[in-house]
Amino acid sequence: MEYPLLKNKMPENIKKVWLKSSLVTSFVFLAIGGIGIGVAWWFKQLSGIWLMAIIIYFCLVVGIKLFDLVLIPYRYRFHRYEVTPEDLAFQNGYIFRATTYVPINRIQHIETKQGPFLRQANLMAVTIHTAATSHSVEGLTVEQAQELRQQIITMIKVAEQDV
Repeated sequence: MEYPLLKNKMPENIKKVWLKSSLVTSFVFLAIGGIGIGVAWWFKQLSGIWLMAIIIYFCLVVGIKLFDLVLIPYRYRFHRYEVTPEDLAFQNGYIFRATTYVPINRIQHIETKQGPFLRQANLMAVTIHTAATSHSVEGLTVEQAQELRQQIITMIKVAEQDV
């Protein structure tokens, strides 16, 4: 059975943002491993169980990050959103897929964010906050993000008038 996909996809350049973010995260974890090697060498414990622990650490970091990098196109396929008159829907996950529906009358505020990689790609994230949690659509163009924010604000005003 085919999993129903939501209507709106992110722009293609979000894949470059995810790639850069993953590479920076990999570098940080490898640097932490390098510090671990330095500490073990300093205390003359770079053998036995400590050497095995460091090798396992590096194998896990490299394996997880390679898996993450290979799945970027697959992740892009399932990272979607949709706005209906009653709710906002967010879809993500490439192995375990999830679709979350947030009713319009539950939204408390909207936030737009732009980190350095998103700014470099001229993209923006829109975060929707409810009383319990928040949901984010990352990687919209600045124009799309502003338009989505305004559309949601208009829908909230209409929903408040109906109550």
